[in-house]
Amino acid sequence: MLSDQLKQIRSQNRISSRTVLNYLFHDFVAIHGDRVLGDDAALTGGVALFNDQPVTVLAVNRGHNAVQRQHFNGGMVSVSGYCKALRLIKAAQRFNRPVISLIDMPGADASAYSEHHGQSQAIAEMLAEMGELSSPNMAIFLGEGHSGGALAFANTNRIIMLENALFSVASPEAVAAIVNTDTDINEYLPMTATALKRIGLVDDVVREGPKVLENIERAVAKQLSALNQLNEQELINQRQKKYLKVLEAGRE
Repeated sequence: MLSDQLKQIRSQNRISSRTVLNYLFHDFVAIHGDRVLGDDAALTGGVALFNDQPVTVLAVNRGHNAVQRQHFNGGMVSVSGYCKALRLIKAAQRFNRPVISLIDMPGADASAYSEHHGQSQAIAEMLAEMGELSSPNMAIFLGEGHSGGALAFANTNRIIMLENALFSVASPEAVAAIVNTDTDINEYLPMTATALKRIGLVDDVVREGPKVLENIERAVAKQLSALNQLNEQELINQRQKKYLKVLEAGRE
């Protein structure tokens, strides 16, 4: 049941983006601040090596305990976090670096501060930049990924999800409140990794367990190797066709 998945992925023992970042990448150099408002702790971003290939990393931090989750705003990336991500994406474009996002977030920050400083515009700009990126990009869902806030990180050539991860337009609780029915919300919104792979949105479902880090590394290496064979226009076209295909499937 979805409720069991929620308990598992919201557990304090859930694998974190920091753990994955430290395992997958080497020589990581973090970039801080958006040059306007400050630095958002919810997003760690920088440049690193993956199998000796320079890549840009965007990692959403959720935290394990109450103190960490308060510091990271529960993984809700604020306007300064999205602006910092935009800085990194534009640099990746200039230097032809792949962009790899690690996602575990209930949604974007919905505070008055972020809205006042252009949160929706920053998310829209990030969606556009990711869509037009002429280098490969990839999203890895470690836990939850909800709302347009998560979609900004996931407008990518490849999407990898852990088998119990979720990706949707809103949290399960929000969807249930909107639909306002006792019927299983899975009938209305296929948000699980398996269901999303079935409709073509997800490219690889990673098995969890004691070897989850090794499994993630293999999946990233496989997908990145395939993307490295495509030229700039092919990467843009592949990304667009991927989402158009999913939209067409949704209309059927």
